Amino acid sequence: MQELTENYLNNVQITAYLSPHPLDEDSHMEEEFIDWLPGYVKGESEEGEPSYMRDENIELYERIEQLTEDIFRKALLRMGPLLEGYLFKNIQIFIDYQNFSDAGSALAGYNHADSNPGKGIYVFHVNQRLLNRYLHFLEGNLEAIPDMNLWEHEIIHLLDHWELVKASAFRSSDLAHNNLIHYLIKYRKEGTANFLDLLDGKLDGIQSREEAKSLMKEKYELAKNSLAGTDKTSDEQRTLLYAGYNFYAIGPWIMLDMIDEYLLVAENEEDASSIEYKIQQGISLSEEGKLNLVRIVLMFDNEMFLERLDFLGKQGDQVPAELMPPSLN
Repeated sequence: MQELTENYLNNVQITAYLSPHPLDEDSHMEEEFIDWLPGYVKGESEEGEPSYMRDENIELYERIEQLTEDIFRKALLRMGPLLEGYLFKNIQIFIDYQNFSDAGSALAGYNHADSNPGKGIYVFHVNQRLLNRYLHFLEGNLEAIPDMNLWEHEIIHLLDHWELVKASAFRSSDLAHNNLIHYLIKYRKEGTANFLDLLDGKLDGIQSREEAKSLMKEKYELAKNSLAGTDKTSDEQRTLLYAGYNFYAIGPWIMLDMIDEYLLVAENEEDASSIEYKIQQGISLSEEGKLNLVRIVLMFDNEMFLERLDFLGKQGDQVPAELMPPSLN
């Protein structure tokens, strides 16, 4: 089955493209929109064509798109054991060289709103900062690409598609109560997607589950106090509430703590304490073991996550009924 999945994923259509593409007639391209790219040749060609149509620049576009596809496919193959049974008709990666998306600190993203799992169509994006790193890599700087599971992170979001969809309504709501719910869910969302980084020993700073739980409680109280007395929130308030690296740094440790009971009941070879110890000591886990733990973490959906946040207390009126298990309604 693993070989079948690998063969399948090697043949999945991955289409990376500059957006808008400089050669598209309706792109309304101007040199100043794209001449910031390292390696871009400015000025008209000998034939009098604009710079963005020069052969050297067309070759640069193709190299950018091919590198993006190659790096993504490498991550896709690594995640293969978790993708068995998934339909992939086309994976699209649009490269936002004009920074239209303005995605804050994120280097890349999974666009769940534009994706259609039923049809096997998934959409991702690369922002200007990651593109800049790719271009320096193409120029020979082998350390330009960040040492993180960037595309594995986004593929885990793909695996978590329907939980993202359910949470999105709370994200965009202008009700303070709903925004706090999304604030909490974001620890699960990014903690799940960043869990592989934790297992790979790529996260610095927090060193234990207890430290993470203490920090999350502290950050939650600050978030709650920031909205105290507010019924409806502004775009600015929501942007500030959802910003920051805490979700990525704290969330993975919270997810490790969440699955401890499951690991014990399932008689897993290791419990959360032994995994925590290995992470602290820099002891490697097997690749199969890591992916199995990611699979388990993905089982803990929004409902289960909210239910198990002990500092919230088990009060059914604290979270919307549609996000809570029936026993807490």
